[in-house]
Amino acid sequence: MSDNPYFVPGAPEDLSADHIVRACGLNGKVKCLAIRTTALCEKARIIHDTTPAATAALGRFMTGSLLISESMKRSTDTQTTIIKGDGPIRGMTCVTDYGFRVRAYPVQNHIETAHHYPGKIDVGAAVGKGMLTVIRDIGLKEPYVGSTELLSGEIAEDFAYYLRKSEQTPAIVSLGVLLDKGVVSQAGGMMIQLMPGAGEEEIAYLEKRAAEFPEITFLLSSDFSPAQILDLFMGDPELEYLEGAPVSFTCNCSRERMSAGIATLGRDEIEELAKTDEGVDTQCHFCNSTYHFTPEDIRRLFSDN
Repeated sequence: MSDNPYFVPGAPEDLSADHIVRACGLNGKVKCLAIRTTALCEKARIIHDTTPAATAALGRFMTGSLLISESMKRSTDTQTTIIKGDGPIRGMTCVTDYGFRVRAYPVQNHIETAHHYPGKIDVGAAVGKGMLTVIRDIGLKEPYVGSTELLSGEIAEDFAYYLRKSEQTPAIVSLGVLLDKGVVSQAGGMMIQLMPGAGEEEIAYLEKRAAEFPEITFLLSSDFSPAQILDLFMGDPELEYLEGAPVSFTCNCSRERMSAGIATLGRDEIEELAKTDEGVDTQCHFCNSTYHFTPEDIRRLFSDN
């Protein structure tokens, strides 16, 4: 057990590693989450070979998706978030599994980078206008699906707007991805949600705190851990840390999954693929892993069907 007062059970001993922290404050009327996603955002940048604007957009999108997935309870639960926009990135898809494992990809990885001002990437220009959709498969008869228009394309505002409009959960969402010569040097986020029983007093308090709060990447660059970020934001001596957990970019693709995908094709299509001399390559959108199937492999799939 760490003697660091900001160590939260479940979080890694190394607080500079990617992880999420849950807490509650203001006498249980506010749910608080903060997350560091530096390594997973850099891994995504490398996998998808993204230019700075795409890196920033995808990193914010993955971070926000992880934050809003925090209530998943079963090992089979999944959440898919999708942005479709008219900006140059065109859209992004992110899947979050139970245990804060995330995988994502942009439609376009090489896009021009515009700036609000030097050092501040204009993510809204990359994303444009469009829709945010959240699909949660949490063991109900049908998956939950909610959609809202993008408010700004800057991602954090869009997640907050989605939570308020689609799930009737007022929230403050802050997300950030900081790049140094194109490489992710810091990434993370924070989400503060009002719980039942919260009133105007709590709302006014949180709005005032949010108006004066530094950017997440500035705090991460200053060696603040997620737990410290929550402590600084809330200013609540009774803030109660609940639990922490590692987060990671993890893809669950496999040769077996790709085989199953080919097997879903019609018999005529599988038969045509089996006639090729070179076979076929399939690639995972999320991690870019490629799986080669020889004509013999494909004929075996055909015979199995």
